[in-house]
Amino acid sequence: MIPKDTVDAIMQATVIEEVVGEFVQLKKSGTSMRGLSPFTNEKTPSFYVVPGKGIFKDFSSGKGGSAITFLMEHEKLSYPEALRWLANKYGIEIQERELTAEEQAEQTERESLANLAAWARKWFSEQLNETGEGKSVGLGYMRQRGFGDAMLSDFAIGYCPDTPWSEEGALAQAAKKAGYQEKWLLSSGLCKKREDGTLYDFYRGRVIFPIRDVTGRFIGFGGRTLKTDKKVPKYVNSPESPLYDKSRALYGIHLARNAVVKSDRAILVEGYTDVMAMRQAGVEHVVASSGTALTVEQVRLLRRFSKNMTMLFDGDPAGLRAAIRGVDIVLGEGLDVKVAVLPNGEDPDTFAKRLGEEKLLDWLEENSQDFLRFKIDLLDEEAKGDPIKKTELVRSVVKSIAEVPDELKRTVYVQESARRLGMEVDDLLSELGRQARATLEKKANASLPSLVPEAEASFGAPKLLGRVGRGGREVDLLRLLLRYGRHHVTVDMPEEAGVVGDEGADASPDTVEASLAEVLLMELDTAGVAIRNPIVDSVLRHFRDQMQKGHIPGLEDFAASEKEVAELMADLAISEFGLSENWTKRHGIRPETEEQNLKEAMRGALLRLMLDEAHFEGAKITKRLVEMTEDPTTSDNPLEEEKDLLRRKMSVSSRVFRLAGHFQTAILQPAKEDFN
Repeated sequence: MIPKDTVDAIMQATVIEEVVGEFVQLKKSGTSMRGLSPFTNEKTPSFYVVPGKGIFKDFSSGKGGSAITFLMEHEKLSYPEALRWLANKYGIEIQERELTAEEQAEQTERESLANLAAWARKWFSEQLNETGEGKSVGLGYMRQRGFGDAMLSDFAIGYCPDTPWSEEGALAQAAKKAGYQEKWLLSSGLCKKREDGTLYDFYRGRVIFPIRDVTGRFIGFGGRTLKTDKKVPKYVNSPESPLYDKSRALYGIHLARNAVVKSDRAILVEGYTDVMAMRQAGVEHVVASSGTALTVEQVRLLRRFSKNMTMLFDGDPAGLRAAIRGVDIVLGEGLDVKVAVLPNGEDPDTFAKRLGEEKLLDWLEENSQDFLRFKIDLLDEEAKGDPIKKTELVRSVVKSIAEVPDELKRTVYVQESARRLGMEVDDLLSELGRQARATLEKKANASLPSLVPEAEASFGAPKLLGRVGRGGREVDLLRLLLRYGRHHVTVDMPEEAGVVGDEGADASPDTVEASLAEVLLMELDTAGVAIRNPIVDSVLRHFRDQMQKGHIPGLEDFAASEKEVAELMADLAISEFGLSENWTKRHGIRPETEEQNLKEAMRGALLRLMLDEAHFEGAKITKRLVEMTEDPTTSDNPLEEEKDLLRRKMSVSSRVFRLAGHFQTAILQPAKEDFN
């Protein structure tokens, strides 16, 4: 368990833009920072970070909160895991007390697997560098491939001893001795169980390539055999687990991400050593799909750092066919993609070592083709005048064009393709339309977006964009309190407080300055308005407690609260829309902002709640009248109670008309759910 003083030290050290910046490319936008959402597949940035308040808000997914909330949502970490992540980033030592048996049992499988992966990485490295077998076999192989100490260290290369089959695996023995349970060794894929119940090492006799996520955390392993037996797979990888999802992992991303941002381009290769060789040659913006087919999730991960990609492939037919499959996935995610094919007999590893950084970058610049030209040239060579294959070529090219989300780009690609294929533009547009219709028909059974407005979201997971209903108005009142509570407003004193001047006429009423928080809470108490949203009520109670201690809280005081409150704070902190500066710059118009008219904003928010309260009271009276009409026996004195209810209903109706008059608007009954 992490002590509270350590948690406080972690929170004080945390800089939210640095944390989020590990995963999202952020750009300055006024007092906030903006980038593409890491939670959705958006094309226009709607993800905001407000450094001054320590809060993020993602308008495309509705998620928001503190740096801890972000890590829990994005990395699927538990609260303790998120704290340890931050402590590691900011060099804060955590001295945890010994866990009880119950607390140990509550540790998540993901956390246990992560701890085991970190330990195994260290153990593999020790075997490579400190044992005779590791030095002669594993290290000898990597030296033969031309890799120096810096690369071996950067990529944490290791080795797993080739334990005889009749013996329990060396890693299995060491892990058990270190206190790791057998079930984690099996679920992580580090060990397998024989029929007799003993464990053997899955990676025995292999050079180990640890796989890390974008933050550098170890999540899995790849292992290359050094045996010549063709029945033995050359590479094996960790199985899927709560920690490792191969469809979301890119080898080398933790080292490449900053270089990708700087160069505004990612280079995609196939294997572990390809990444290492290119980095050793000085080309750092390189990642690999780790031998698996490129996935949508991998492309989206790269798109956070750049919208430009170069796919580098061997010249063999299998590699080229893989290029075609991968290109369509990249296009569908809105990236601009180029393809470069290495000369026959070369792979990125050997090619990078032979050319070096400068010549390699020059070669990439000269030989990277736009995907469309690459695909047409490749398939046209295969067709060789065959009408059937030519037809397949056209359909394949159009299929790729159809993946491009940008309409203007699609138009340009159609024109370019028609020219290169010697066809009419209309013919390609016709095929594009046919494929689009086929796609729509295929999806016809899928549920379509409803045109009926959704009921107001529950307050456990508030959806506050376009707030409506009683709950929304309570939240809006809270927004004013937290955003502007420390601002001062001038309050008029009652007329009786006036004094008689020398001329004998009544002087103007006295005024007094007070914080908006003091005035708003006093007015709320005077009006007797009940807060029915439990989260808003909880925040208000904490707000009042803090005010009694002489502190007026702001949004930042609640950023590290429990998830629901932190999400609410993020919603209140950031507005997706704002007044454009062009009103003043171009048109000379200076629109009045809410901050410039706080008294009116506060008054309006209170009056709306009072109007809601009057509607609520009126609805209860009406409901009781209906009950008595249907069953008079529900009252001890029906006649007197009915008279009393009617008098109260008239009073409430008068109050409703008076309050509505402040807004100069028609009176509409609130939604029924507002009365529940």
